[in-house]
Amino acid sequence: MTGNAVLATVFTRPGYETVLAGALTAIGAFALALAAGFRMTRARGNDASLVALIASALCLAAVALWWWFGPHTGLAVFGLITLSAAAMALQTVAAKRDGVPHGATTTYATGDADGPCRRHRRWQGTMEQPALAGVAGLACGCLLAVGIALYWPAATPLLPLVSTTASIGLIRRRRAG
Repeated sequence: MTGNAVLATVFTRPGYETVLAGALTAIGAFALALAAGFRMTRARGNDASLVALIASALCLAAVALWWWFGPHTGLAVFGLITLSAAAMALQTVAAKRDGVPHGATTTYATGDADGPCRRHRRWQGTMEQPALAGVAGLACGCLLAVGIALYWPAATPLLPLVSTTASIGLIRRRRAG
């Protein structure tokens, strides 16, 4: 969402109105899904993060199907933007509901956007080894995503769907064992 906020400020770009509409759609969908996700998981206890991830996976499956079979022109693009932003928000909900005291950090800027929705005091973490591993994982994920987008574009929507589904499987495995 940070990137969308930046895009909204680049008003000298050709086609700015379309870029602004897409950025505002993403930010609005993220905010609404974030609030809905926290509301839907409020009383779920240990299952809250799993419920949020399943909802995110459903949004991502819809994105993949739309990517492969739906239109990519005009207003239809805003549907893809809305679904993918909602999936991202639900992943934020899952991270905040995973049982880590005061919530796990999700991203540097948008992770703080959920504060008003949660009604908890803000977590004040420090950069430790697990966080550094996360940054390294982020860089590797970016390289993988670019490679797939360049050489196998049809598989692009599978990346977030596969990683979210794998997270669901790992959570279920951890709880079963």
